Amino acid sequence: MNNKEKAFVKIIAAMGLVGIGAGAMYLANYKKINFMNRYPVLIEVDDYARNELEILPPKNPDDSIVADAYFRLYDDKYTYIEESLSPHSEEYGLENVNNSSTAKESGFKIKFNEKKQPYFSTVIKGFPADKQGIKVGDIVKKVDDYELTDYNHAIRLTGENGTTVKLLIERDGKEMSIDFTLSTDDEVLSKVHSEMHGNTLYVALEKISGEAVAEFKAVLSEKSFGSIILDLRNNIGGQTNLAVSTADLFIGAATTTLYTYNGEEQHIKTTDKITYDVPITVLINENTASAAEILTALLKQYGDAQLIGTNTFGKGIFQSRAFFKGETVRYTDGYYTVGDWECYHGVGIKPDVEIDMDADYIGTEYDVQLEKALELVK
Repeated sequence: MNNKEKAFVKIIAAMGLVGIGAGAMYLANYKKINFMNRYPVLIEVDDYARNELEILPPKNPDDSIVADAYFRLYDDKYTYIEESLSPHSEEYGLENVNNSSTAKESGFKIKFNEKKQPYFSTVIKGFPADKQGIKVGDIVKKVDDYELTDYNHAIRLTGENGTTVKLLIERDGKEMSIDFTLSTDDEVLSKVHSEMHGNTLYVALEKISGEAVAEFKAVLSEKSFGSIILDLRNNIGGQTNLAVSTADLFIGAATTTLYTYNGEEQHIKTTDKITYDVPITVLINENTASAAEILTALLKQYGDAQLIGTNTFGKGIFQSRAFFKGETVRYTDGYYTVGDWECYHGVGIKPDVEIDMDADYIGTEYDVQLEKALELVK
């Protein structure tokens, strides 16, 4: 082999090595390259920000921010990085007050208006707040001469049982004072509210939790009734198995099936035993969701329940939690079906008798949905 042939062989060998190296590099970076091919707009945004807007790239953003931005691409509001609420946010203020024992036992909920002022959005009839003269729509301007100037100041509406605070409220444009005694007494029902209307037992179930279901069962065992109105309005759900066991009191054999996206199935069944064989009316609205919808679907299909109110929320999927770089990731793990019905996620459950009503009127003298239920029961 002469020198020219040797040189040619070396060139070919070098090209081969370069090709092998390039191929190896491509394989090593395939996922990154494929990712950028799937989301080329990320490069466009970076180029636009640098060259057109002339702004610098973000400086070392937290991993949770970057991860959450990617999770949002799934277009699933239930998949995200969980984070703590800002103590100065509206959500934090609402959560702090509305989830407190004071609000639950006193029978009220609040919202904020455009001036960041808390007002009573819900006042449950017969509860301490109602008995002390508080009305839906009352704006709270002061608590004990302390102005509520920020969302987190609304916590002053809570306190120890028996504490009396002086509220300066605005009602229909006029200011007035109310001495409000806070109640966190366990004797006042928080998860379950019941009352008799003739031979009909009315029960409002706030959540599908162990505590609530236990209290609900206790009410059923203590009362004598010929029919029942189960109020699931504003019930955002809870535990699936508890929804099924609650329905089991009124229906025979039925199955709720959970389908995880990895192909697994879980069947939650009722027994064939009916403990309370009575006519059932269920009150529902747009905030009736998740496990409360499972309970509604079971009672409708197998208990011949009459549904009154508005279309339910339509949450037929369930979530799980995982951990990524020290952050909690909440993600949608699958969907479920109830009985013979198809998954109603995004569709909800339609009432038999549709009556539109602002949820703030629940438990008040303007509760036309409950009035209609009582009328039909009679």
